[in-house]
Amino acid sequence: MSVVADDVDVVTPAEVRENNRTTLKKLLLILPVMLAFCLSLVPLYRQICEVLGITATRAVAENTQVDRSRIVKVDFDASLHGGFAWKFVPVDKRVEIHPGEMVTIHYRVTNALPYATTGRAVPSFAPVEAGLFFSKIECFCFSNQTLQAGESREMPVTFFIDPKLPAKIGSIGLSYYFFDVTEEMKKAPKDPA
Repeated sequence: MSVVADDVDVVTPAEVRENNRTTLKKLLLILPVMLAFCLSLVPLYRQICEVLGITATRAVAENTQVDRSRIVKVDFDASLHGGFAWKFVPVDKRVEIHPGEMVTIHYRVTNALPYATTGRAVPSFAPVEAGLFFSKIECFCFSNQTLQAGESREMPVTFFIDPKLPAKIGSIGLSYYFFDVTEEMKKAPKDPA
Protein backbone atom coordinates (compact mmCIF):
# COMPACT_ATOMS: atom_id res chain seq x y z
CA MET A 1 0.00 0.00 0.00
CA SER A 2 1.40 3.39 -0.94
CA VAL A 3 0.56 6.69 0.67
CA VAL A 4 0.56 9.86 -1.37
CA ALA A 5 0.74 13.21 0.36
CA ASP A 6 -1.32 15.84 -1.36
CA ASP A 7 0.00 18.86 0.52
CA VAL A 8 3.71 18.46 -0.34
CA ASP A 9 5.01 21.22 -2.64
CA VAL A 10 7.52 20.16 -5.21
CA VAL A 11 10.04 22.84 -6.10
CA THR A 12 11.33 22.74 -9.62
CA PRO A 13 14.91 23.67 -10.54
CA ALA A 14 13.55 26.69 -12.43
CA GLU A 15 11.87 27.96 -9.26
CA VAL A 16 15.09 27.45 -7.26
CA ARG A 17 17.04 29.49 -9.83
CA GLU A 18 14.40 32.23 -9.73
CA ASN A 19 14.51 32.33 -5.91
CA ASN A 20 18.31 32.51 -6.02
CA ARG A 21 18.16 35.41 -8.53
CA THR A 22 15.68 37.27 -6.35
CA THR A 23 17.89 36.78 -3.26
CA LEU A 24 20.98 37.92 -5.20
CA LYS A 25 19.18 41.07 -6.40
CA LYS A 26 18.17 41.91 -2.84
CA LEU A 27 21.71 41.38 -1.58
CA LEU A 28 23.14 43.52 -4.38
CA LEU A 29 20.73 46.32 -3.38
CA ILE A 30 21.73 46.05 0.28
CA LEU A 31 25.48 46.17 -0.45
CA PRO A 32 25.62 49.85 -1.63
CA VAL A 33 23.40 50.88 1.27
CA MET A 34 25.77 49.20 3.76
CA LEU A 35 28.80 50.75 2.05
CA ALA A 36 27.24 54.24 2.14
CA PHE A 37 26.40 53.75 5.81
CA CYS A 38 29.98 52.73 6.65
CA LEU A 39 31.44 55.67 4.73
CA SER A 40 29.09 58.09 6.49
CA LEU A 41 30.42 56.96 9.88
CA VAL A 42 33.85 58.59 9.31
CA PRO A 43 32.55 62.18 8.96
CA LEU A 44 30.03 61.51 11.71
CA TYR A 45 32.83 60.35 14.01
CA ARG A 46 34.88 63.46 13.14
CA GLN A 47 31.90 65.71 13.88
CA ILE A 48 31.33 64.07 17.26
CA CYS A 49 35.03 64.41 18.13
CA GLU A 50 35.00 68.06 17.05
CA VAL A 51 31.93 68.82 19.17
CA LEU A 52 33.48 67.08 22.17
CA GLY A 53 36.87 68.73 21.58
CA ILE A 54 38.75 65.46 21.12
CA THR A 55 41.70 65.36 18.73
CA ALA A 56 44.32 62.67 18.13
CA THR A 57 47.08 64.87 19.58
CA ARG A 58 45.05 65.69 22.65
CA ALA A 59 44.18 62.01 23.18
CA VAL A 60 47.86 61.04 23.15
CA ALA A 61 48.76 63.85 25.55
CA GLU A 62 45.97 62.86 27.93
CA ASN A 63 46.80 59.17 27.75
CA THR A 64 50.50 59.58 28.40
CA GLN A 65 50.13 62.19 31.16
CA VAL A 66 53.02 64.41 30.07
CA ASP A 67 54.97 65.91 32.99
CA ARG A 68 55.86 69.36 31.65
CA SER A 69 57.58 70.32 34.89
CA ARG A 70 60.74 68.38 34.02
CA ILE A 71 62.98 67.47 31.13
CA VAL A 72 64.95 64.25 30.68
CA LYS A 73 67.93 64.05 28.31
CA VAL A 74 68.20 60.82 26.35
CA ASP A 75 71.47 59.99 24.55
CA PHE A 76 71.59 57.29 21.85
CA ASP A 77 74.48 54.99 21.02
CA ALA A 78 75.02 52.08 18.62
CA SER A 79 77.48 49.17 18.69
CA LEU A 80 78.11 45.99 16.76
CA HIS A 81 79.01 42.73 18.45
CA GLY A 82 82.26 41.11 17.37
CA GLY A 83 83.19 41.42 13.71
CA PHE A 84 79.65 42.02 12.46
CA ALA A 85 80.16 43.90 9.19
CA TRP A 86 77.29 46.36 9.36
CA LYS A 87 77.48 50.11 9.78
CA PHE A 88 75.15 51.13 12.58
CA VAL A 89 74.68 54.68 13.89
CA PRO A 90 72.01 56.74 15.62
CA VAL A 91 70.63 59.40 13.27
CA ASP A 92 69.36 61.27 16.31
CA LYS A 93 72.12 61.41 18.92
CA ARG A 94 70.18 63.14 21.72
CA VAL A 95 66.69 64.34 22.58
CA GLU A 96 65.35 66.32 25.49
CA ILE A 97 61.81 65.30 26.37
CA HIS A 98 59.19 65.63 29.06
CA PRO A 99 58.31 62.36 30.82
CA GLY A 100 55.18 60.94 29.22
CA GLU A 101 55.85 62.64 25.87
CA MET A 102 55.84 60.33 22.83
CA VAL A 103 59.00 60.63 20.69
CA THR A 104 60.32 58.92 17.55
CA ILE A 105 64.05 58.79 16.79
CA HIS A 106 65.94 56.89 14.09
CA TYR A 107 68.96 54.67 13.69
CA ARG A 108 70.63 53.95 10.33
CA VAL A 109 72.03 50.55 9.45
CA THR A 110 73.91 49.43 6.34
CA ASN A 111 74.95 45.92 5.35
CA ALA A 112 78.54 46.30 4.11
CA LEU A 113 78.74 42.67 3.00
CA PRO A 114 78.20 41.35 -0.56
CA TYR A 115 75.42 39.02 0.64
CA ALA A 116 72.28 39.18 2.80
CA THR A 117 72.75 39.00 6.56
CA THR A 118 70.45 39.07 9.57
CA GLY A 119 70.99 40.90 12.82
CA ARG A 120 69.25 41.15 16.17
CA ALA A 121 69.43 44.29 18.30
CA VAL A 122 69.50 44.24 22.08
CA PRO A 123 68.95 47.46 24.05
CA SER A 124 70.73 48.48 27.24
CA PHE A 125 70.15 51.45 29.51
CA ALA A 126 72.29 53.64 31.70
CA PRO A 127 71.48 53.86 34.47
CA VAL A 128 70.06 50.33 34.41
CA GLU A 129 67.14 51.44 36.60
CA ALA A 130 65.96 53.77 33.80
CA GLY A 131 65.03 50.75 31.65
CA LEU A 132 62.09 50.11 33.99
CA PHE A 133 60.59 53.47 33.00
CA PHE A 134 61.45 53.44 29.28
CA SER A 135 58.49 52.21 27.20
CA LYS A 136 59.11 51.38 23.54
CA ILE A 137 56.01 51.49 21.33
CA GLU A 138 57.82 50.69 18.07
CA CYS A 139 61.35 49.34 17.83
CA PHE A 140 63.51 47.46 15.35
CA CYS A 141 64.69 45.42 18.34
CA PHE A 142 61.32 43.62 18.46
CA SER A 143 62.33 41.39 15.54
CA ASN A 144 65.34 40.21 13.53
CA GLN A 145 66.45 42.56 10.74
CA THR A 146 67.57 41.10 7.41
CA LEU A 147 69.47 43.38 5.05
CA GLN A 148 70.39 42.54 1.48
CA ALA A 149 73.93 43.15 0.18
CA GLY A 150 74.69 46.89 0.43
CA GLU A 151 71.19 47.73 1.70
CA SER A 152 70.74 50.71 4.03
CA ARG A 153 67.72 51.31 6.20
CA GLU A 154 66.52 53.88 8.70
CA MET A 155 64.84 52.22 11.63
CA PRO A 156 62.56 54.11 14.01
CA VAL A 157 62.24 53.79 17.76
CA THR A 158 59.05 55.31 19.19
CA PHE A 159 59.01 55.58 22.96
CA PHE A 160 58.03 57.53 26.02
CA ILE A 161 59.46 57.74 29.51
CA ASP A 162 57.07 56.96 32.33
CA PRO A 163 56.37 60.08 34.41
CA LYS A 164 57.10 57.91 37.47
CA LEU A 165 60.81 58.01 36.56
CA PRO A 166 62.62 58.96 39.79
CA ALA A 167 63.46 62.68 39.89
CA LYS A 168 67.14 61.87 40.54
CA ILE A 169 67.40 60.49 36.97
CA GLY A 170 67.76 63.46 34.65
CA SER A 171 69.68 61.73 31.89
CA ILE A 172 69.33 58.32 30.24
CA GLY A 173 71.62 56.50 27.84
CA LEU A 174 70.04 54.07 25.38
CA SER A 175 72.45 51.85 23.50
CA TYR A 176 71.68 49.13 20.98
CA TYR A 177 74.04 46.24 20.27
CA PHE A 178 73.51 44.41 16.97
CA PHE A 179 74.47 40.72 16.91
CA ASP A 180 74.93 38.69 13.72
CA VAL A 181 72.31 35.91 13.74
CA THR A 182 72.62 34.91 10.07
CA GLU A 183 73.95 31.41 10.79
CA GLU A 184 71.49 30.93 13.65
CA MET A 185 68.61 31.75 11.28
CA LYS A 186 69.89 29.24 8.69
CA LYS A 187 69.89 26.46 11.32
CA ALA A 188 66.45 27.33 12.70
CA PRO A 189 63.69 24.90 11.72
CA LYS A 190 61.38 26.30 9.04
CA ASP A 191 57.82 27.08 10.08
CA PRO A 192 55.55 24.75 8.05
CA ALA A 193 52.76 27.33 8.03
